[in-house]
Amino acid sequence: MIGDKTFNKFIYLSIIVIIAFSTVGIAPADKDKKIHKNITIENISVGKLTKEEAVNILEKTYPLDNFNITYNNESWTIKPEDIELNFHIEERVDEALNYTRSKSIWNNIKRKGKLNINKPYNIKIKATYNEVKLSKQLEKIYEKVNVEAVDATFYVEPSGEIKRSESKEGRDVDISKLKDDIYNMINKKKIKDINLPVLTLYPKTSTKQVKSINSILGQFSTSFNDSTSRGSNIHVAGESTSDVLLMPGETFSYNKKTGARNWVNGYQSAPIIVGGRVVNGEGGGVCQVSTTIYNAALLSGLTIDEVHNHSLPSRYAPRGRDATVSYGYTDLKFTNPYTHPVYIKNIVGNGAITSKIYGCNLDRERIVIRMEEEYLKDKITVKTYRLYLDEENNVMRRELVNTSIYKTH
Repeated sequence: MIGDKTFNKFIYLSIIVIIAFSTVGIAPADKDKKIHKNITIENISVGKLTKEEAVNILEKTYPLDNFNITYNNESWTIKPEDIELNFHIEERVDEALNYTRSKSIWNNIKRKGKLNINKPYNIKIKATYNEVKLSKQLEKIYEKVNVEAVDATFYVEPSGEIKRSESKEGRDVDISKLKDDIYNMINKKKIKDINLPVLTLYPKTSTKQVKSINSILGQFSTSFNDSTSRGSNIHVAGESTSDVLLMPGETFSYNKKTGARNWVNGYQSAPIIVGGRVVNGEGGGVCQVSTTIYNAALLSGLTIDEVHNHSLPSRYAPRGRDATVSYGYTDLKFTNPYTHPVYIKNIVGNGAITSKIYGCNLDRERIVIRMEEEYLKDKITVKTYRLYLDEENNVMRRELVNTSIYKTH
């Protein structure tokens, strides 16, 4: 006979098995399988639906359509297959269908129990796309839309004729915003057309700015022997520092414009002043060009940032008005203090170099340069002042520009 305890255990296991099978049930054919009640996908109820029915509802709610990117009268179509866009709806429906059909009977019982007491289970749809392929599609749009801004130009012919060209605004697709807009659209799974975000590119130099250049603010000339290597260097340096448009607040650097004064850049060996002695060196003569430009800048009211005098007075400029330069060491620098651009033009030929600085007549000042000299034993100290005059030649402002010290022998 079977003992009471063994019999009770048998009855208990039998009841568990009966409950399990009655809850899980015998699986019907795949096409007739239905999702358990109280299961949702993106909060859309798919309970008691077959896989086909659930897929149809979700595909209607979240269709994988083409979308257009539009700008003005142009439009570019992006197809889902172009960027491998996928909402994975069928996979999510399979997840819902199999939620109560896992390999674990006990998990299935627990899940059904929760669903049966109105504790719903929601599945999120996660969209995916190929970022590399999207970028390639967008590159076609960039190439079509992007246009560089064009600066206005100002040029003075050797004859003195002024030539100007107008500026043009450019366009640049705001790539970051465009990708954010596409990402947000895909993330929300609401495919729709997108307006192309485009930034306006403004030229650094506008037509208005170059039109403001209408007069000469200051000019200065020096002479030299045109038939020497020194004269050749003056031509090279004069050309490399000419036709410079200096915008408001921009600084001119003589050394940056000329580069190294060596044979590669067209310079020859010629006399230069080193340590109070005249010796041969590469680029001899470039200091005459820097001196000529310096004096034009002085008379134009430009802000002198860096200037150095020779150890000995030069032959081509008064004491206190020379500007020696040495590549990598000493430079001539000045800044445009005006709200309008200025333009530097050097004219070299027939044994003379003239530097002219053009600008707006509203910025033109009445300026004179004065030097005060002091002799002390073996040196001369020269203070260079810039005087600003009124209409009646009265001094309104006196500016100390530089203090130069020269050896007397």
